[in-house]
Amino acid sequence: MELTIFKSIIYGDLKPWASDAVNEKFYRQNLSAKFMKPTQTINEYYKALKEIHKNKPNLFKEDGLEIYLLQADTDISHDILHPLVEIQLEEPITATQRFYHYLLLNEATRLSDRVFKCVNKDIGEIQKKEIVQNVVKSCKDLLLRIGTDQDSFTKTDLTAYVVPQLITNVIRFLKETEKLYPQFLSELPSNKNELYGELLQQPIPDIDIDKTTPEFETVNNILLGIDDYKFEKDTRLSFGFTGDTTKLKSTLSALNIHVELLNEDKTTVEQLVSVLTSKDLKIGAPQIHLGCETTQFSYIVSKMEQHFSNFNPTTIEQSNLFYSKKGTDLKRNNLYKNKNNYPKEQDTIDDILRQL
Repeated sequence: MELTIFKSIIYGDLKPWASDAVNEKFYRQNLSAKFMKPTQTINEYYKALKEIHKNKPNLFKEDGLEIYLLQADTDISHDILHPLVEIQLEEPITATQRFYHYLLLNEATRLSDRVFKCVNKDIGEIQKKEIVQNVVKSCKDLLLRIGTDQDSFTKTDLTAYVVPQLITNVIRFLKETEKLYPQFLSELPSNKNELYGELLQQPIPDIDIDKTTPEFETVNNILLGIDDYKFEKDTRLSFGFTGDTTKLKSTLSALNIHVELLNEDKTTVEQLVSVLTSKDLKIGAPQIHLGCETTQFSYIVSKMEQHFSNFNPTTIEQSNLFYSKKGTDLKRNNLYKNKNNYPKEQDTIDDILRQL
């Protein structure tokens, strides 16, 4: 697998020590919200990058995964939009630093998302092993090259900022791959001694490169097909609403009016508010019957997640309270399979959700 963007930092068009690397005015004017913090899919970042550096076609060469992405889909579907392994990065101060910071952060996410989609295509075990082992090899090869060549990198303030960010995100992508697909590895998972000591030839830092994020748990549970995830220690179930209840009720009422969120013969807005804000959903909580399409509800859930600490397809299924327009109980896999970034009446939904 070609790590094109990562390699461009050291050997290609994005060397931080190049004479045109620092370009404050250009990056101030061209770094969009979608480039820095995509909200729908990670490909928003990549499309924005193509606009920013449309004169650098070498950044967008094929990476070798295209053949797998052409294969038939399976029932497993998910868009990875956030890191799966925790990392610590120095925050950017200048516009140029901001470009490199979000470039590397989002590129690692994009690569993890591409690998996830490839591994979950209708392909054989041999092909899956090939994908995963090629990722591991490519990451380690790049780290070794950095370790071998680092003394020759021209020393600038931007170089000192960018290279550690590159290293961190390459290691992050490597660890995310190893942790999601351990059954396809040909050797033991990597550790700090190997990555920093042997490959990078650097002092071994006092950091945890194996600590996973909630997004990892979500993705890993999808891969494992776990439907009965149990909460540790605390057996209470709550969606963990963190916002203003008045705004929540107003938003849900508007959704109910304009996109028929609820089946009003069976469920009221007040009942939905009570379920979403409950600290402990016990047996006897009101059932929530939808009046909208599952694709619309899945989209609404994805947009509202930021206002909750525990509102997602998994916990919706666990509540055993939500029913589709057709009257069937909503399962996590149904919500993931019906995920659509452009559902019916998307503009109306987006306008209403901005109230929250």
